[in-house]
Amino acid sequence: MNNRGAICLVSGGVDSVTCLYYVKYRIKPSDLKIIFCNYGQRTFKEEEFCIRKISSMLDCELRIINLDWLGEISTSLLTKKDIEIPETKVEDLQDPEKAKARILRWWDPARNAILILVALAHAEALDIKFSRKYDVFIGIRRETPVAMKDNTPEFLEEMNRVAEIATHYGGYKVYAPLITYDKDKVVKLGQELEVPWKYTYSCYRGNLGFKEIDGEVLPIHCGWCSNCKRRALAFKLAGVKDPSVYFKNPL
Repeated sequence: MNNRGAICLVSGGVDSVTCLYYVKYRIKPSDLKIIFCNYGQRTFKEEEFCIRKISSMLDCELRIINLDWLGEISTSLLTKKDIEIPETKVEDLQDPEKAKARILRWWDPARNAILILVALAHAEALDIKFSRKYDVFIGIRRETPVAMKDNTPEFLEEMNRVAEIATHYGGYKVYAPLITYDKDKVVKLGQELEVPWKYTYSCYRGNLGFKEIDGEVLPIHCGWCSNCKRRALAFKLAGVKDPSVYFKNPL
């Protein structure tokens, strides 16, 4: 077992939950805590449902942090519940120009940097109180065909500099184990780690409620947003059965 603790930022999606399972079963920290942030995202209810299920299954402490102010200043459709999410065609997912045009649709100001700083503040507080080091893990992965600036190895490198100079003791690390992975590779890794995919949520639309399937209540994905399409395609390419409930067939 690793003698350092870990704080994992989890959104409830395929990438962040796979990262969490990777930390739990491959890194094996001495203590593992989960942080989930509410920044006014329209999918908060479904994400929270999944994260509470996952944290209970892994017997990990979960802390939900309120960042409502971020949603209030954001122009992202992720925080605008009264605006319909447009459909993305599967063939457009890998079109660089169309991907560039979509970025601001989903961009919340400085979000990943803020999330990492939230986790880092908790890591430092634990160190000050208990003289115990915690590292921060985030489930960002390689994005194609165009990466957001805060989903890159360069961003991770800079956040590690911040972690060193913005804290009293220093010595904390920020890791993104999936940073070189495409989404289908993430699914393959998650399958090896036995991630319960039915309790992950990737949809950008949300607010479609829940459906009982074989006695289990599961959140409904819209099936037409770019993230639903990307999720379904990743399962298909990975050769893994997708147990997600979709309002509309994504593929």
